[in-house]
Amino acid sequence: MSASEAEQPSGVLRRVVSDTGPMISLERLTGGFRFIRRLYDRIIVPPSVLEELGFGYDHAEAYLEHYGINDLIEVRSVAVQAVLPDLERLHEGEIQAIRLALELGGPLLIEEAAGRRSAQAAGVSISGVAGQIVKAHRQGVISVEKARAMLKEMVEHRRINERIYEQLVAAL
Repeated sequence: MSASEAEQPSGVLRRVVSDTGPMISLERLTGGFRFIRRLYDRIIVPPSVLEELGFGYDHAEAYLEHYGINDLIEVRSVAVQAVLPDLERLHEGEIQAIRLALELGGPLLIEEAAGRRSAQAAGVSISGVAGQIVKAHRQGVISVEKARAMLKEMVEHRRINERIYEQLVAAL
C-alpha cells in the first residue's frame, strides 16, 4: 500500500500510519480531519504519538475527544523493533511511527525532514499532509480551489514553506 494509491478495492480498510507532525497540520487546517476522513478510514498512531498529541490535555484520550476523532484514530503498539537509519536524529514518536509503518506494510504520514529521510531509507512510503491535499484533488475528493486554499493555509500556519507551496500549486 502506498501513500499515493488512488483507490482501494471495495470493502478494504483505507488506513495510514501517522507521526505527530501531520496530526498537528490537520488540527490547524480548517476542516482538516473532515478532509482526511475522505481519504482514510483509520489513522494508526503508536502510543508515543498519542502522548505527544495529548500534551496539555488532562489525558491523551482527551485530545481525541476534543477533535472528535475517537473513531478515526487507532492506537497500536509496535511489536517489531526494526533497525532504522539515523536513529539518533529521531524523536521517539518518529521512531515508533516508522517502525509501525514497516510492521504494517503501509504508508506513513510524516513531515519532519530527518524522519522522512529515515523512513524512505527503510523503504517506507511517505507523505505529508500537503501531499495528501494534492492526492485528494487528483482523486476528485476536493476541488482545485479547495486544494489551493488548504495549501495556502498550511503556509500561513508554517506547516510548509512558500517554495513547497508554489511547487504543489503547480502540480495541481
